[in-house]
Amino acid sequence: MAKIKLRGLFRNRAQLQRFQQRSWHRFAQTILPKSTFYRPYLNVSLDQIPLMRKELFMEHFDEINTVAIRKEEAMKIALQAEESRDFASELNGITVGLSTGTSGKRGLFLASKIERAQWVAMVLHRVVKWSIFKRQKVAFFLRANSNLYSSVQSSVLAFYFFDIFRKTEELVAELDLLKPDIVAAQPSLLRYLAEAQQAGNLSITPHQIISFAEVLHDDDRTVIERVFDLKITEVYQCTEGFLGVSCAHGTMHLNEDVAIFEKKYVSKYRFIPIVTDFTRTSQPIIRYEMTDILAERTMPCPCGSAMMGIERIEGRMDDVLLFDQEGKIISIFPDTLVRKIARATDDFSHYSIRQVTADRIEVAVETEPKNKAMVSQLIETAILEVLEGQGIKNTVVVFTEEKVNEKGAKHRRVVRTFKKIL
Repeated sequence: MAKIKLRGLFRNRAQLQRFQQRSWHRFAQTILPKSTFYRPYLNVSLDQIPLMRKELFMEHFDEINTVAIRKEEAMKIALQAEESRDFASELNGITVGLSTGTSGKRGLFLASKIERAQWVAMVLHRVVKWSIFKRQKVAFFLRANSNLYSSVQSSVLAFYFFDIFRKTEELVAELDLLKPDIVAAQPSLLRYLAEAQQAGNLSITPHQIISFAEVLHDDDRTVIERVFDLKITEVYQCTEGFLGVSCAHGTMHLNEDVAIFEKKYVSKYRFIPIVTDFTRTSQPIIRYEMTDILAERTMPCPCGSAMMGIERIEGRMDDVLLFDQEGKIISIFPDTLVRKIARATDDFSHYSIRQVTADRIEVAVETEPKNKAMVSQLIETAILEVLEGQGIKNTVVVFTEEKVNEKGAKHRRVVRTFKKIL
């Protein structure tokens, strides 16, 4: 715990970067020889190691991990845990978990006892507002529990796993009985809880709300923070690691004291992070190209942290809408649409936008039946104004009656369902 705290005391970027380089060199010398896949890159600089992506990562799972665990065996254990809903799954003392992420594609993560302890220390120090005077009750809403999460149990924290595959009415009733001090869930579920609180079906007074797993959009943030009268703590956590957390000023800071983040720019201030984690020893994450789009913060954060500040997480690269206008491919980033709609109306519970072809967008919206026509018109106008402002014409916007959220799935508000335009 002390080591984690001291890492946050870098005076400037130069000091932080020197720490990163020393940590990477030590990691490379001690861990790369244990990985069949990375052993050939032992004596090359980091930027000479090839980029890693999810498909390649899963294809070479056996050679990448350093604990002699085979993908077939790990996947079997992880899938059995999903089926039985018993997530105390370990293999040779290593926690095995299944991840789908927002892509829906299967991934596997491994975590040793030491890695779990490091994760717990970071969560306790950087995320959870705990007290030495009272054991805090934490309601943790998850698609799947894991030894990684349950290991946070301590004398100051009592974790209660809420399985999001269960009926939401049951979850709300149990949450109301628990009266948690801290609630941690994805934004779409936090929005549902806020609406249940407004409707009088829930009566809780947590002192902390933690958001993770999905993009936290401004309209959801506004409703959740207003209803619970709390500022949300936002966590950037995925299979690839605990990548960032918001500070007291609301700025997301990347955890650069455990990972190196290279930037692959997709526009002036937007980039895709390429992650090298120098603490993940059982399953090395080296130059792993994410699909997330981050908007970097250009002004220093008032908190004074030397670690990189992020204005917002905008979504995934697969969520960028693509349009062909006379042979020119025009990209529309999800956040552009979301912010335009937020300015036009907030008279809805949820909505989703899907680009199904190069010239067709489908929208599903949940709102009061009496307001549906008006809200739909406002959303359609907002979408077309964004597109036309970029010179995109002849796009059809169609409203569907599909459910906005599938049970247990991570909510992607804006998504492109067809492949890239050639």
